[in-house]
Amino acid sequence: MAATPIYHEIYLKLKKLIRDGEYEVGDFLPPEGELEKIFNVSRTTVRRVVDILVKEGYIEVKQGRGTKVIDFNSTQKLNGVTSVSETLRKKGVIVTIKSIYIDIVKATKSTAMRLNVDEGEKLYRIQRVQLADGIPIAIIENYINMKFCKDLELQVGKINSLYEFLESEYGYHIDYAKDIISAKSADFTESQMLDVRIGAALLTLRRVTCDNGIPITYDKLIIRADKYRFELDLYGRNK
Repeated sequence: MAATPIYHEIYLKLKKLIRDGEYEVGDFLPPEGELEKIFNVSRTTVRRVVDILVKEGYIEVKQGRGTKVIDFNSTQKLNGVTSVSETLRKKGVIVTIKSIYIDIVKATKSTAMRLNVDEGEKLYRIQRVQLADGIPIAIIENYINMKFCKDLELQVGKINSLYEFLESEYGYHIDYAKDIISAKSADFTESQMLDVRIGAALLTLRRVTCDNGIPITYDKLIIRADKYRFELDLYGRNK
């Protein structure tokens, strides 16, 4: 087995220091010369590591000032219905879709229960990989009752944020969502689609959205945990 390149080892170490809070958001990393001494590597290696961390959104180089740690997580607050793409755009991130595919599938027992339809009923399925500033951040599947979105497959070029699309094109108002959030490790396929290592931490989100109590979408998302997080405000005691 080939040895891990030294630059990759230093990259992992420095990223861990940032994620563990050794260098907090707003802090400046030590100068290049000091990083050379800390990790006992060449300046070329240091610069390569810095370039990678810049591309991944952990740091930015401030001309004449140094290398600054920036807020590398996008946070979605769970006290209102919003989407990953809407959350990212509010943070100033450019949201694009790497690939999107719409087909028609029959509702499984589980999906039928969530969308309040009969098992075997035909549904639209939307599959896509979402990018944030060119970096893959989420694998998304959405299931929608066909009677709610006539000729959806003809509208594929208009879909970026699904909720905004459904509101603007079909007149729905997504006013309720039930979420189930859990964690998993990236398998081979997910690692390839999200450009992470096998075993990397991922978040999974299962969501049913409604308009005035009527289920509209069932959403399944797999999200990079190093790029995204959820925040929940809780009030009162539930004993």
